[in-house]
Amino acid sequence: MTGFRRLRCAALAFSALALFLAAAPVCAQTDVTTGRIAGVVTDENGAPLPGATIEAKNRATGLTLVQVTDGRGLYRILNVPGGTYEITASIARFEKGKKTAAVTIGSAPTVDFALRLTGVAQEVTVTGEVPAVETTQTATQTTVDANAIASLPSNGRNFTNFVLLAPNTQIDTQRGNLSLAGQRGIDTNITVDGTDNNNAFFGGAAGAAEGRSPFQISQESVKEFQVIQNGASVEFGRSGGGFVNVVTKSGTNAFHGSGFYYSRPTASSPTSRPTRRRSRWGS
Repeated sequence: MTGFRRLRCAALAFSALALFLAAAPVCAQTDVTTGRIAGVVTDENGAPLPGATIEAKNRATGLTLVQVTDGRGLYRILNVPGGTYEITASIARFEKGKKTAAVTIGSAPTVDFALRLTGVAQEVTVTGEVPAVETTQTATQTTVDANAIASLPSNGRNFTNFVLLAPNTQIDTQRGNLSLAGQRGIDTNITVDGTDNNNAFFGGAAGAAEGRSPFQISQESVKEFQVIQNGASVEFGRSGGGFVNVVTKSGTNAFHGSGFYYSRPTASSPTSRPTRRRSRWGS
């Protein structure tokens, strides 16, 4: 009976360990498909203002994220979906500050506020732009946004063709996969909305390696993506090569859509070229 109990305890311990390991990748995916906004709130003399309320509102969807500064006047808003945000900082007896920042996949803009003391409720809109250079990240990365995906020509409407816009990227001639920073194409990890989208057997993108299965993601459904050659943060993990981090489109408060048709002539004339017509609409 004692042996049976030991066996049962060992089985329970093994099950708990398996559950822990299975849950670990889920935790690691936090903030992969979004961005972050961080900064510090001070007074005119540079003294930190703890307890200030920070609100970030997405112009397109109305999503509002709220954070409060800590004892050092610092704040950090995590898991911020991509878009343009109006960010306000407010605290009693100080003027309200307002700034605008664009958040893309994997970005981390720094938005600082210096509020002036006042006895009357006022609102100050700061017209200065958020610095384009991010000082909080060390990864070598490129972001291909929605405008590039919608406007640039693409043969076959495969969004992975746009990965080649990033420096130090090429097609692996051995299997036809994406090679980043000189690494083998089968080591490139592709995620879509935080989920791996790789060929489990051959490596590389699902549906792309050696043409063994149909490609799964339409170019029309891709909002933007991030190409990381090296220096990726810990939430990516698992791959010895680079990363292609894709986010698909979501709805907004404005009515919008698109439509297109694609015609490839069958004539053998050298002047024949594929014809593509595309239109977009929205309010």
